[in-house]
Amino acid sequence: MIKQVETKGLSQRAACRYTGISRAVCRYVLRRPAQDIQFLEKMRTAARANPRYGYRRVAIESGIGFGRCWRLWKRYNFKIGAQRTRKPRKKDQTTTPRPQQAEYPNHVWTYDILFDRLADGRPFKTLSVLDEFTRECHDILVATSILAKDVIAFLDEIMKKRSAPVFLRSDNGSEFTAEAVQTWLAEKNVGPAFIPPGQPWKNGFIESFHDKFRDECLQREWFSSLLDAQVVIEDWRVHYNTLRPHSSLGYKTPTNFATQCLTQIQPAQTLIPSGHKN
Repeated sequence: MIKQVETKGLSQRAACRYTGISRAVCRYVLRRPAQDIQFLEKMRTAARANPRYGYRRVAIESGIGFGRCWRLWKRYNFKIGAQRTRKPRKKDQTTTPRPQQAEYPNHVWTYDILFDRLADGRPFKTLSVLDEFTRECHDILVATSILAKDVIAFLDEIMKKRSAPVFLRSDNGSEFTAEAVQTWLAEKNVGPAFIPPGQPWKNGFIESFHDKFRDECLQREWFSSLLDAQVVIEDWRVHYNTLRPHSSLGYKTPTNFATQCLTQIQPAQTLIPSGHKN
């Protein structure tokens, strides 16, 4: 408005007096565009490195607030890379709640198998083991075939590094229901927690993890060999545990959340009198 009035021959002082606009407001130079340029560059860097991240994770990676990130995200038309369209599913209100809810770290683990292919078309499998409470992925086995003996050896290696769970949730795949696997779990005092057949949502934690795993790793990478797949998938697993903010954990990483849980549990254990059984 001031510029329009100034074209009529008035000075800026007179234009402000006639329009009722403060001269301080008229002379104020916006600082937001310069700030936005810096934030935009950080957002673009984070979005290029993780094209499947939404604005919340990009905001955390960029170190800016959710509100500012959302404003720039919408204004500059940021989009999630290779976005998929999904048909919303109708929720079944008659299903019973999931048994053996995880209440602390290493209470309930869950594991499942996922299929993919190498660049030359050869198929391979992955076996992921997840802690349902901390959302940590303990390990991912990548192999051309996974039998019951491979499941036992894989779990044994994980349990050498951390405490065994109380329950181990899975579907009814032959690799998990095999007698050798069930006998070994009984020896380790780990209770199996099979979900009902045809109800994968009862194993929702591993299903959600596999959705992220396929979306952010398997569909982005071109594996030239099985060794290449093992290296890349292990790198992604470490990134998932230590760098990727998890929305269900208040946007903490699974490793940070697990460390926080341990620091809260240890002081409580020191307060338990000797001879008292928890």
